[in-house]
Amino acid sequence: MPLGDSNTVGVDGGYRDGLFARLTEVGCAVDFVGSQYDESTDVEDKDHEGHSGFNIGSIRVGIDGWLAANPPDYLLVMAGTNDVAWECGRPVQEIAAEHAELVDRIQTQRPGVWVVVASIPPLSSQVIGPCNVDRAQLAQELNLALRADVESRQESGQRVKFADVFSALTVSDLTDGVHPSEEAHEKVAETWFRALQTITTCAPTSTCGQ
Repeated sequence: MPLGDSNTVGVDGGYRDGLFARLTEVGCAVDFVGSQYDESTDVEDKDHEGHSGFNIGSIRVGIDGWLAANPPDYLLVMAGTNDVAWECGRPVQEIAAEHAELVDRIQTQRPGVWVVVASIPPLSSQVIGPCNVDRAQLAQELNLALRADVESRQESGQRVKFADVFSALTVSDLTDGVHPSEEAHEKVAETWFRALQTITTCAPTSTCGQ
């Protein structure tokens, strides 16, 4: 289940096209699931759970129903851009805590699922209100908190993995300072693929993505 905001929806299928192609090329049987259906994808699997404009709280509201309707074995979570791109009404640690609660809820509703948490893409430098801080810095701070949460969960034996989308992109990969371009989504797809290689048997690291 690709889960998130407009960066999961993407452009004409976004990263989902490249990820589907990579996985099927190495023999993985892939079935994207979700309540959303994207006619514009380049690949035949058009299902996802991306919702343009959604922040972490909005995703949390919908997650129980989405998981019940389309239970996944792997959940690809990229959320938080809309929490820091437009305003700074809450501390980053509060946003990160909400993200952690979302992961907790996923694990409660779907025990045994693999949760792959992505860092959010970089943001262009822009001072936003009401706290008058640079959203580029907020994105970096949130990503550090997301990585720390994943590492803590891994130490306790949870089935979680980190996919560092932030490090795969630069601001020049963005179309508007927030959203990756169609070409940049290939880099995002590769990041997801490499993360999945380490937790699936159908795409072993020794034979894929080299």
